[in-house]
Amino acid sequence: MLLLTSCGQKSSNHETKKVTQPVPTVFIHGLMGSSKSTNKMIRAAEKSGHAKKVLTINVQANGKLQVVGKYQRQAANPIIQVNFVNNEASIQTQTQWLTTTLHWLRTKYKIKNFNAVAHSAGNVTLLETEMTANKSIPQLKRLVIIAGPFNGVIGMNDAANTNRLGKNYKPKIIYPANDWYPSYSQLLSWRHNFPKNVRVLNIYGDLADGTHSDGMVTEQSELSVNYLLRGLTKSIKNVKISGPNAGHSDLHNNKTVDQLIIKFLWSNN
Repeated sequence: MLLLTSCGQKSSNHETKKVTQPVPTVFIHGLMGSSKSTNKMIRAAEKSGHAKKVLTINVQANGKLQVVGKYQRQAANPIIQVNFVNNEASIQTQTQWLTTTLHWLRTKYKIKNFNAVAHSAGNVTLLETEMTANKSIPQLKRLVIIAGPFNGVIGMNDAANTNRLGKNYKPKIIYPANDWYPSYSQLLSWRHNFPKNVRVLNIYGDLADGTHSDGMVTEQSELSVNYLLRGLTKSIKNVKISGPNAGHSDLHNNKTVDQLIIKFLWSNN
């Protein structure tokens, strides 16, 4: 972007190039996940030419950060991959780790804004972080949700075709907290702390086998984020992936999902 400068009534031939800070995209896996959960999506983004991975941050079990790579300000759309070494820790613990990571990125590299792509429980971790962290972390601008279990997980506290959504995607049954997840009620109590004007792409799966789920998370749980964030975001777009390749762990290896991410984050600005 070029800004024309002038002095008095005379126009100047000098042009000053406005320096804009790149907006990095942070990729976050879910419970029992790892770098394998986000590797293919990151490679697809790099192969498209729209983005480049510059940092890997491995959060150790003691909360300390192991950083691989170097943040490159000249990269137009830098990608930062965040991995939790203890991938069985509760959402509450992972929230503390993600808050520390984002605070470090702001302190170390003066990052003011960021985008995020999260899979499964990584979405709950991100939302809890955004709803409970202070202003010491960068501002979230765009969020890609993939298979987010906001109100229950099959086999844990939800079951296929048990719950349903009412007006504005409000779930009829609100499941309580457990050893890993906060309750939907808890998220609702924090919701007004979520940053304003975030653009959200909510990608969810339906195996088309009658369960109305991706095999692990039901559509009601995935779509309940709409009620959770109602009136707070700039926009929420829900996109269903259907068929045998729409399984919970298949979604982060799905080429259609890759293209949706690329278009939403980098080709549709």
